[in-house]
Amino acid sequence: MSRELTADDIGYLRSIPQRVNDFGMHGLDDIVRFLVVALLADGHILLEGNPGLGKTALVKALSRALGLGPQAVGRIQFTPDLMPADITGSLMPAQDGSNRLEFQPGPIFHELLLADEINRATPKTQAAMLEAMAEAQVTVLGQRKRLTRQEPGLTAVETPFMVMATQNPIDQDGTFNLPEAQLDRFLFKIRMAMPDAEVIGAIIGKELGLLAMPETGNDAPHDRKTALRNLDRARRAALSTPIPPSIHTHIVNIVQASNGEFDQVRGVSSKRLKNLEELCARIEYPFGPRAATALAKAVLGWAACVLTPPETAMESGVHTRPALAQVLLPTLRHRVRLHHTFDQVDLSEADTTDAFIRALAIATAPDQRMGEDPGGYDERFEQDLSAARGLKA
Repeated sequence: MSRELTADDIGYLRSIPQRVNDFGMHGLDDIVRFLVVALLADGHILLEGNPGLGKTALVKALSRALGLGPQAVGRIQFTPDLMPADITGSLMPAQDGSNRLEFQPGPIFHELLLADEINRATPKTQAAMLEAMAEAQVTVLGQRKRLTRQEPGLTAVETPFMVMATQNPIDQDGTFNLPEAQLDRFLFKIRMAMPDAEVIGAIIGKELGLLAMPETGNDAPHDRKTALRNLDRARRAALSTPIPPSIHTHIVNIVQASNGEFDQVRGVSSKRLKNLEELCARIEYPFGPRAATALAKAVLGWAACVLTPPETAMESGVHTRPALAQVLLPTLRHRVRLHHTFDQVDLSEADTTDAFIRALAIATAPDQRMGEDPGGYDERFEQDLSAARGLKA
């Protein structure tokens, strides 16, 4: 069931980063916005960064800001000896003293799950997350267990399930690269940078007790049922916004070009198509269908959460082009693998991938008229992409 986006929906979504900031998570507004968009899109987030950047506290603050309560947060510390049953749960002797076995759920049965240092676990254990992230369920000894449920007293409103996984930089010892199949199940990959001096100062003040931290007074001003209802309403509204033809074509172009299907690239002149073929020759592992759906959902969610003024909620679609420029890298950087080259030795592998994605997005932007778009889409998108470089993601 779809519904139209309203000023109340946008106001609710816009308030969440400030609430998280009120709980002492400073300088993370952009990351919080990506978390909210992932919740709207039923997606998951992979955060890459060094330990000690406040990722656990961030999930707890988000749950408080949303009004879901502390019981919504789960945490798994991934280690090399962790087994799949440690995540999903297993059959255990019943507590009543009988000889029967009953299912004891594992830590994955939470609404907001922090999978900490996921790349320290072995591939077998990492694979235990695949079904959960794709279908919001786990299979234990042949029995399927749902990770979402309908909240009692709320009609057609299910609890969310979102994984926020963290991984240490892949050049650290004792890490296992995530397989492509699992990486593709993350809506976003965020590169979490070191905080600036002002944020570091605020963190020191918080840890030393010099800043007054809210305990209960600034929690989300609604109960759990209201929180779930607000989130469900905003999700349905944001994802029901029509995508303009030019944005739709651009997303399809990016995916099809990466797979070498240049005859299916639309709205791009023949001269630019030739340059596009040369660019895509660098791709070893291309984008799949999930990349297209992830981009579409991310664009609609970001436009609603960040770019659309509440007073023009009905016009959220007009903000989808700059939204695409701002969600492009977090949505795609973990879904593509490039042949190694030596022409950019001054860039890290991660920076090289980001630079390639920007170049691919520019090359696939329609330079011919699409639908009601007056033309010049490619030039406006390139300007949006340049403006998006200030985003902390």
